[in-house]
Amino acid sequence: MHNLQLNEDQDLIVDTVRKFVADAIAPKALDQDEHRQFAREQFEGLAELGLFGLPVAEANGGAGMGMLPYVAALEAIGAHSSSLARLWIGQIQCALALEATGSERLEAVAGGALLAAFVGPENGLSYADGKLSGTAELVPGALEAGLFVVAATASGQPVLLAVEAAGCKRAPLRSLGLASAAPARVEFRGVAATVLGNDAAAAIARAELAAWIGVAATAVGGGTAAVQLAKKHASERIAFGKPLLVQEAVVRKLVESQRALDGARQLVWHAARLTDLGSDAVQAALQARIAAVDAMVHAADEAIQILGGYGYVVEYHVERHYRDGKTLEVLDGGSDRMRNRLAMLQFA
Repeated sequence: MHNLQLNEDQDLIVDTVRKFVADAIAPKALDQDEHRQFAREQFEGLAELGLFGLPVAEANGGAGMGMLPYVAALEAIGAHSSSLARLWIGQIQCALALEATGSERLEAVAGGALLAAFVGPENGLSYADGKLSGTAELVPGALEAGLFVVAATASGQPVLLAVEAAGCKRAPLRSLGLASAAPARVEFRGVAATVLGNDAAAAIARAELAAWIGVAATAVGGGTAAVQLAKKHASERIAFGKPLLVQEAVVRKLVESQRALDGARQLVWHAARLTDLGSDAVQAALQARIAAVDAMVHAADEAIQILGGYGYVVEYHVERHYRDGKTLEVLDGGSDRMRNRLAMLQFA
């Protein structure tokens, strides 16, 4: 099977998502981002399509489709709204963590009736005597979430917790990107929490893997969109009597951007396939996450240069892809921390 080929059922899911993107996401993404409007309607649309249970096992009420259609669909969404893509990723993280711990909250999260946000171990939260302590600085979806699934430590050991969002102090953040994802700072000082399951380490690892692969797919989508927008502009813009698109310096920018994105896509799909096979996908997922976000930022930056002054105008979209890429760069502990983790895995 070709590395980027899906089976018939997976293709059907991705085609459905692409139609949803064209009808419901693309026409509103720019306005929602500019006015920092939460993408609730689109979130609910994903729920109606049953996408939050996509990788959850059929025996647990999900579709049991694994990671491949997830990454292909996220690429399509990321081309227009990294905000919505990151909301979906957070919901999937929570669903997979809840499934791994056998939580009764799984049905509501996987079905989309309950918006959940995952708070990862990079936030350094601690749990003792039934209470959670600490602050998470940038959590996508946090301002609108009804439930937080939190990775913390208790006596030096990992623990996974369910926290009712209403009991937490939340402050909206005007982040550089992901403007329609309702990002917020969340204070968990003395907040009551419920322990989920026994094997927290495995559940947390599963959620982290879903985020790394998902963000990578989103970045490939956003970066590819930036290249296409720059290509369109370059084909229409005349300079020195000929289109920009036939000028070597411009074409080189597009070629190098696309080359990096194509390589990142291969890494993303490889990590997804390893995950679906039950193999160790941590290194592949980290490589994909780092490469894809780097490629998105580079592609959007080059697109801004090709568009010139138009590159900084919101109506031309590329500045939004750049802002979203830089924000993805710092989520989940940040790309530098992931590089260090990858170095430890490969060479320590």
